[in-house]
Amino acid sequence: MKISVEILKKIPLVMISMSRWDGDFSSAAWSLAKTFAKNQPVIYVDYPFTLIDYWRERKTSAVIKRKKSLLYGKAPLHPLHQYGPNLFALTPPLMLPVNWLPEGRLYSLLSKWNDRRLHRSISKGLAELGSAECLFFNSFNPLYLSSLPSNFPATAFIYQSRDNIRALEPYLRKHGARAEITAVRNALLSIVTSRQLQADLTNLSGISVDYLPNAADFDTFRKAYEEKLDLPPDMEGITHPIIGYTGNICHRTDYDLLAAICKGHPDKNIVMVGPRNHWGSTSIDLDAIPNLHFVGPKPLERLPEFLAHFDVLILPFLCNEVTKSIYPLKINEYLASGKPVIATPFSEDILSFKGLIRLEKEHQAFVSAISEEMAMDTPTMRLKRYEEASKNTWDNRAAQIWKLLEEKIKHFRSEKELE
Repeated sequence: MKISVEILKKIPLVMISMSRWDGDFSSAAWSLAKTFAKNQPVIYVDYPFTLIDYWRERKTSAVIKRKKSLLYGKAPLHPLHQYGPNLFALTPPLMLPVNWLPEGRLYSLLSKWNDRRLHRSISKGLAELGSAECLFFNSFNPLYLSSLPSNFPATAFIYQSRDNIRALEPYLRKHGARAEITAVRNALLSIVTSRQLQADLTNLSGISVDYLPNAADFDTFRKAYEEKLDLPPDMEGITHPIIGYTGNICHRTDYDLLAAICKGHPDKNIVMVGPRNHWGSTSIDLDAIPNLHFVGPKPLERLPEFLAHFDVLILPFLCNEVTKSIYPLKINEYLASGKPVIATPFSEDILSFKGLIRLEKEHQAFVSAISEEMAMDTPTMRLKRYEEASKNTWDNRAAQIWKLLEEKIKHFRSEKELE
């Protein structure tokens, strides 16, 4: 194998995922992209818009600012200087909506057409940077480029799984479950963010996948512990004690538990920071709960402002097939703030934080734990949480990826020598 880590560190890294760089909430893919861009050019590819997406979202700011790239292929690559000189966003042209098709010849044909279209866009972006090759990193978007075209300019291929696609909504798992196994088998290195995913994908693919948990942008979130931050305008008039949550408000949330928390703590306010995607997951009228406040999605850089003014943090996830494969991105963000955390024991990965966070499955025990953890909190415990988060940084995760790649390259070289 005529590649080395030294070579891969010198060429652009191209990353695709299911998140856009300017999306409503932070993502592991975007955080890793920013981290790699500290040392090499990185092209972060927008999750492609299909023709149907364009029509539905044509009046949104996300589509309007990308219109020339989506419709005419103009200026698809643009620098993100606000994040550093090496980071670029790539907006590919519109794709065909093919996921509704059944598995078969037509789906395969049109899916490959989309892949070639995306391939050409990536190649143009690389040419603008003066490169004809890249390190290709597919961060949990197996619907695109799970199999690379023969002339795709990738010197090496990394695949990362961050969720159990087989337990997600039908739209994703319909073709995504099969495509993910294909991606694992085609990649030089396959990594997963949870122990359950590691076991599942190793078993399903017959390929040994590596465990690489999520992390946090520690330099950003440490501010909630180290500095006295101004109260966000969204929190003006909300009195303490405040129970806080940051992240997507979606199908993972236990809404019965959330309602129980609000009812069990009438003297406290619950503040939810993040996009609201809960309407299809609960019949509870959350807006009718007087001490429950939604402040909407905020840029990652602003989240420490909220964490600094929360008294206790919660992770009220359901315990089911979806969440058992989750190492939540927010756990290290929470710990960096030093604040007490109460979570449900939804995965093996969250259980690994026992001793630093409170874990309660039963609703009443969870509700009681909130007051107990606030009462028992100490400066020593806050420091322990902060120090644990300091170990789980994206810089450390990037270094681990390079180490895993080096091991894979050595392994394949040895195999080739034995042939």
